[in-house]
Amino acid sequence: MKSDKIYQILLMTFFGMFGSILVGFIFFNDTIFHTTNSNFQFVADGLYGALFFSLLEYTSIREQIFGMIFMFFLHLIIFIGIYLSMAYVIRDLLYLGSLFFSIKLYYQFIIRNPNIKYYLRSFALVLFFGLMYTLFISIAYIINAKAGLPPLGFIYFVARSAILIGFGLGIGIDFFLQNERKLSMLLKIKTE
Repeated sequence: MKSDKIYQILLMTFFGMFGSILVGFIFFNDTIFHTTNSNFQFVADGLYGALFFSLLEYTSIREQIFGMIFMFFLHLIIFIGIYLSMAYVIRDLLYLGSLFFSIKLYYQFIIRNPNIKYYLRSFALVLFFGLMYTLFISIAYIINAKAGLPPLGFIYFVARSAILIGFGLGIGIDFFLQNERKLSMLLKIKTE
């Protein structure tokens, strides 16, 4: 992989993650930086989502699949560690699967459509990620809790987080895509 692609991947990852962190910070203050708090999803999803989006933009299918698998195992090591169980694996597989699937849909149908203006596209990511995340996490709840459907408060909490994370990711990625040339010139990165 060329060094200019690596720089573009890092920049897109940074701005996507920054957008997610900024939205999280506006709504939940510094609790997004506490790893034991559920609001830490703004940092983790910002990193995973922006990195996966940049892999879609700048790499081949094989590298994308390797990146998804690497992120999944990295997530298991960091957040679960020695407490590994099948319930956590199912939860995190559905959790990251919803993120990757919604970003793939967003990339395939929204980003490649030149008729949709910048920053309006982030609302499509809000819709995709909000629906996918809520659906997949509800499935994980049903499988792991074996107690039927999740409570409405749980669904509301999950949907709210997904909507805000999707909005932050979309704003950060759109900012980068709209200003990619300017940022590359400013940082003296050669692009093709």
